[in-house]
Amino acid sequence: MLRKVVISLFLLLLFVSRAWAQEGADIISLRLSRDFGFGMGANIQGTFSYRVSGPDNLVRVVFLLDGEEIGEDAEAPFRLQFRTETYALGVHTMSAEGYTNDGRTLQSNVIQRQFVSGSESTKVALWLIVPILLIAVGGRFLTSWIAGRNRANQDQPAIVGPFGGTLCPKCGRPFAMHIWGLNIGLGKYDRCPHCGKWSVVRRVHPDALYDAAQAFQDDEPETAVPTLTEEERLRKQLDDSRFDE
Repeated sequence: MLRKVVISLFLLLLFVSRAWAQEGADIISLRLSRDFGFGMGANIQGTFSYRVSGPDNLVRVVFLLDGEEIGEDAEAPFRLQFRTETYALGVHTMSAEGYTNDGRTLQSNVIQRQFVSGSESTKVALWLIVPILLIAVGGRFLTSWIAGRNRANQDQPAIVGPFGGTLCPKCGRPFAMHIWGLNIGLGKYDRCPHCGKWSVVRRVHPDALYDAAQAFQDDEPETAVPTLTEEERLRKQLDDSRFDE
């Protein structure tokens, strides 16, 4: 009894695997690639390509847009390039039909996209890019503000601006990098407000900036205020009075 059950299960699995193999052999794979233009989600605009892959005996592929033939390719790799501006704006369905050398017709999967205009693609991109820029800039200002408050609470000089702080390689003094500094990849070409020289600088940790500022403050000589005696003060007033009219 058990033997019959095992044989029956084996035959069933064999039948199912053959059915799946046959079904897979009757399908070709279609994908859409962007050659140049805009693509975000289901919205596309610009130059794109159908790309089809299938069995080794696939000899010709017909490309369809909304069920209508728009081109074909008889050589692998099977590909068709098109521009969205050639067709009406709106939702379109893309598919393909493949033909084998033994006379079979194979159907592809279906891809659905919405063709948008150039102005619409720019608008969609701005809706996504502008908030990201605002968040990035706002984050920098918030970080600088928090760092400044922490420095103020610790009686430490805040030398970190919205673009970070750095050390001048010429005079060694710390300063906040300026918005007009030029980004050149390796760093920022900026002018030191202390020595007035331009250099390529990079962002430095606030602790290092504070240590450098403290070092320069300690090196500066303190200006002593002379203390005059009463006799010296009266003599000075007498001398100054000679110049009064």
